[in-house]
Amino acid sequence: DLGQEVEYSIYSREKGGKVSAEGVKPLAKGSIPKTPCKEDVLYGKVVRPLRSVNPDQADYCGLIQSKSEEGKVLGEYQFGIASLLNKKELLQEGDPVNFQVSAYEPFALNIKSNKQKLRSHVEAVKGGFGFLAYEQDEGKKLFFHMSEVEGGEVLQVGDEVEFVVVTNQRTKKHSACCVRKLGMSKRPERLISKLKTMSIEEVARGGPRIIVVRQPRGPDGSKGFKWRCKSEQEQEIVMDLMEQLTAQ
Repeated sequence: DLGQEVEYSIYSREKGGKVSAEGVKPLAKGSIPKTPCKEDVLYGKVVRPLRSVNPDQADYCGLIQSKSEEGKVLGEYQFGIASLLNKKELLQEGDPVNFQVSAYEPFALNIKSNKQKLRSHVEAVKGGFGFLAYEQDEGKKLFFHMSEVEGGEVLQVGDEVEFVVVTNQRTKKHSACCVRKLGMSKRPERLISKLKTMSIEEVARGGPRIIVVRQPRGPDGSKGFKWRCKSEQEQEIVMDLMEQLTAQ
């Protein structure tokens, strides 16, 4: 997972001169001591996201710019995935953040996003992904992946959620991240409206209505079933009983 502590060996390839990590093994949380940081909390904006957010950029690290109230640039600080308090947060260009600075170098730590969080309801769930009843683009429900749901919660249609909208830098498509469940399942508005309409119709008719969705068909292919009674007298008795039951 993002932000998990690991140990590894560095391997340098002869061809191309590329360096890679080999023999990566997970470590227990807290094995790597935290980098000391200054106490002051600064405010700024992301002027360059991580390369994992924008694969087209050359730099791996992101960059935060801090300004004074008068608009004067106070400093610029690089950051990595480990700098984020929420490792799944996809910071994008222009996102407001607050952070602290490393005691050793101009590097941002403990970054927290101040981006506005939105609320909506789950419109549909299909396996490992779903859609929210929120339209970033007209006519298109907002997509989300189950891996973005915080706390391992299982979402159902109608659940109220809080989320942040992010944009894929390559495809320019929008999706929801940092999805947090707020409330239990609630019936979608279109279903509630349909049920209300049905209730009004039932009251007007004086009772519930039964709709035939498929005509009966017997084993021999005919419409209905053959009488099991052997004589006409037995058939008349059955018909009388059916009429009495219907009258009740």
